[in-house]
Amino acid sequence: MSKVKLCVGFLFFSSFMSSMHAQTPPPVVVFWEEGFPAADTVAPSRAELVSVLPNARYASARELGEALGREESRLLVLPFGSAFPEESWEAIEAFLERGGNLLVLSGQPFTRPAYREDNIWRLRPPSLAFAKRLFINEYHLTPGSQGLQFQANENFAFLNLPVFEWKRAFSLIIRLSDEDLYPRGGSAGSIDARLDALAWGTTHDRRVSSPIVQIDHLKNHFVGGRWIFLACELPRGFFASQNGQQLIPALAHQALEGAEAFVVRPSWPLFLPGEPLTFEVRWRRFGVSPTPASLALDVAPEVGPARQWRFELAPGAFPYRTEFTLSLPSGKGLHVMTARLSAGGALRGVYRTGFWLREEASLRSGPRVTVNKDLFEFDGQPQLVLGTTYMASDVQREFFMSPNPYVWDQDMAELRRAGFNMLRTGWWTAWDQVMKESGVVHEEMLRALEAFLMTAQKHRFPVQFTFFSFIPEILGGSNPYLDPEAVRRQKDLIIPVVERFKDVPFLMWDLINEPSFSNPNKLWSTRPNRDKYELRAWNTWLKERFRDRTSLAEAWRSVPLPDAEPVPLPDEEEFSTRAMYRTSRGGNALKVHEYYRFSQEKFLRWVDELRGAIRGTGSRQLITVGQDEGGGRDRLSPAFFGDAVDFTTTHSWWQLDALLWDSLVAKQSGKPMLVQETGIQHELQIDESGRRTPEEEAILLERKVAMALATSAGAIQWLWHTNAYMRDDGEASIGAIRADRSEKPEVDVLLRFAPFIAASKSLLRTPQTPEVAIVTSQAFQYSALNWLALEAQMKAVRALHYYCRVPGYVVAENQLARLGNPRLVILPSAHALSEEAWQALLKYVADGGNLFITGSFERDPHWQATRRLSAFGLDATREPVIYRHAEIPLESKTISLSFDGQKQSFLEALRVSDGQALHTLPWGKGRVFLVSYPVELAEGLEPVAELYAWALRQVRVEPPFEGKLPSPGMLIWPVLFADSVLYLFASESAQEEEIAIKDKTTGAEIRLRLPAQRASLVLLGKKDGRVLAQYTPSPLLPARPAN
Repeated sequence: MSKVKLCVGFLFFSSFMSSMHAQTPPPVVVFWEEGFPAADTVAPSRAELVSVLPNARYASARELGEALGREESRLLVLPFGSAFPEESWEAIEAFLERGGNLLVLSGQPFTRPAYREDNIWRLRPPSLAFAKRLFINEYHLTPGSQGLQFQANENFAFLNLPVFEWKRAFSLIIRLSDEDLYPRGGSAGSIDARLDALAWGTTHDRRVSSPIVQIDHLKNHFVGGRWIFLACELPRGFFASQNGQQLIPALAHQALEGAEAFVVRPSWPLFLPGEPLTFEVRWRRFGVSPTPASLALDVAPEVGPARQWRFELAPGAFPYRTEFTLSLPSGKGLHVMTARLSAGGALRGVYRTGFWLREEASLRSGPRVTVNKDLFEFDGQPQLVLGTTYMASDVQREFFMSPNPYVWDQDMAELRRAGFNMLRTGWWTAWDQVMKESGVVHEEMLRALEAFLMTAQKHRFPVQFTFFSFIPEILGGSNPYLDPEAVRRQKDLIIPVVERFKDVPFLMWDLINEPSFSNPNKLWSTRPNRDKYELRAWNTWLKERFRDRTSLAEAWRSVPLPDAEPVPLPDEEEFSTRAMYRTSRGGNALKVHEYYRFSQEKFLRWVDELRGAIRGTGSRQLITVGQDEGGGRDRLSPAFFGDAVDFTTTHSWWQLDALLWDSLVAKQSGKPMLVQETGIQHELQIDESGRRTPEEEAILLERKVAMALATSAGAIQWLWHTNAYMRDDGEASIGAIRADRSEKPEVDVLLRFAPFIAASKSLLRTPQTPEVAIVTSQAFQYSALNWLALEAQMKAVRALHYYCRVPGYVVAENQLARLGNPRLVILPSAHALSEEAWQALLKYVADGGNLFITGSFERDPHWQATRRLSAFGLDATREPVIYRHAEIPLESKTISLSFDGQKQSFLEALRVSDGQALHTLPWGKGRVFLVSYPVELAEGLEPVAELYAWALRQVRVEPPFEGKLPSPGMLIWPVLFADSVLYLFASESAQEEEIAIKDKTTGAEIRLRLPAQRASLVLLGKKDGRVLAQYTPSPLLPARPAN
């Protein structure tokens, strides 16, 4: 950096301040108190401050309110790092709310309130309460400058910032929106402010620290204010150093300018051949009078020479808007436009955008995406997916409404360098801006999507595009699934999009993200909307299932309703066990089973309709429904709609203790399952502090991604760029790249998975189905006792895999026709089962299978008693579990069970006349092993594991490996492929553990030490046992191949 330039900058600011001071009171107010404590930094002396801010007003805490209240006061400077005078908070907040500018010299602004006691300033403990009033939710500690390169933001090169040192930096976790654009869950927020890092600390071209940020407030709160945070701990002597003496006045001058917005946007993100190139300029400042300005444009195509233009602007008022047209370009590909705005002899801003010229041949090239039974194939080669959900780094969810292909190109280049091989994107909001009227989709949206796909094709990214989110937009209708007019309009929205892009080989369609049924006000649950269409469909559906109202009343244990009176939809209380105690007032806990099934069938019909509409255009692209883990609980399940999609999904988000279960229940026979969304929800303690550090969050992400890669077709991470433009503080913290563009530790984890993905390409063919299946009771699951059914499933999965070390798969009750031929089937604590399912299980046993049943299953889906065990000649009756303790003699020992008080209110067991609790019952060529008690719903996992281990011995099923086994807090999950064996090691333990196992298929030994809560993947060659690919957080100990 030239010393001449820096001196000129300092002299300019001093001259500016002197001229301001000569005419009016100074616009800069510096808080200063002798003896005031600094926090998270060293404080300057007053003399050091005066030397760089010579004409500012220096105000004490008692004077600050009056000083900030003056109309001429435009900038507040806080020089004590994280510390500020608590007694002045109201004055500071009021000043900022009316658009005052702010410069904080180091630290974590507004986290250490200081109070006066006995004329001595003291600091209170760290607190985010004040910062949160400014929508700053947290600060992340990031590295100091030692060992890093200083990189100034090229869009702010005109500031000529000096290179300086810092000991550590503090990245803001901030929300930049305080207004939902739409009154529904998941809505995008208004763009109230823009955050720009003015400089970064980088290593290997990765931004790991951001010591200076600028926030310009444009809407709703703090409008017109510019805040600049020197958000770092400065070294001793900084304020007296040459760099400090140059940096502070430069930042003060920039802050005094106030908020400013400058945008140049093409009228289309993609132009047609021969179409005029028109552009819009928007410029906005606050509290200042417009002055003439000039606009310099450089347009550089991918292929061809760059061209330059210059325009003179004469704004009459702010906000200012104008348009201009450029001559037709001669180049090809993506055209990058750099716009530089100058006024008063100085560069005021730089904006970069881009546009494409249509190239249909390019759009129809690119990777061809298909699926086999288990994995995605790119140009015919099976490969694990490692992707991310894309929302643009500049405007997040509004990137189709405010498209910028230059930003997309930069983002995708970064994602390709990171090793990702798929993008997920779509319309998460603003469907009213997509379609003007029924069947007329905005050309702006179609062009934006085309430009986006062109950019993805440039970087060879397959794209999953999502049409709806959470619940389909009704587009003027009444019910999102059942109103024929709403569904017609949904198809009217989808069909023009698919018709435009049906020949894009790398494009897939996701009908809806995380769907619920059917009440838009009850997202992430299954609840009625109670409109006329739903009531009519509900009654028609019941009539098809029950021959008359008498049989319906018999199933529900209710009084028959007159035929002329519609059967009401279940109310909220009927979805809980409270309904059992209000039958005299019309409550009925049995009704909800019917509603759950009704919702599944009607959603399947909706999926079929939209799939049919897509296929009707000639599209043969893959179609899915992006369901989350709720599909395994009580929401719309791939066990019902799986046949209508080309691959199923889950989103492993909340079920941290059941990540394996999450994958297994989403996988459907014959179709790949993709963990289509996984990431980190930033959780808080009750004092609103973070529960996990960023490093601990990265460790959790590692475990989630590794689990996804080993148990599904791959993982798509949510979200690469943090979405600060949402009103939800929880959402605004999610993302691998912070709002200041610095990396969270999550990035390092994701980068290190990429080599494993590349090395395992084409090695994962034809996975072998495990020998054990777990069958889940939907009769139990889709009841008011849903939570018990899920606990039984999850404990069955954990006992089998973490304790018995045997891999298994899960089959839902309605999918038993696709059970296959496992050596053992486990039916855990079913309580109720349809007769069709029971007969299917009996046939499996009769053909030579082995069925292990725990607890009673002697009820049908309407809780009617059955006598299924009588077919075995067994005299057994159901009994309520109204006791704490039970015992099961097993070989030479006794298994003790304990049921807590809550379980004693709902569970049932079997009482067999011979008094035995464990029976082996022959049936045809196979056997049924019957345990009288619902062991999965007893306390602990050890009793379940011991009984499962016994059953596995009876059918001669062993773990596929042997050796020194870790604790049950460690999952070892092997998958046998045609040419390889994949091992997942996932720790849920508090301690580091050593693993030394021998794979029985290859004879290869794997030895490693896995740190607590970490994960590792090892891919062995099936022929020789050599390590073909690996992901490990610590180096593998030498792995000895088979002899």
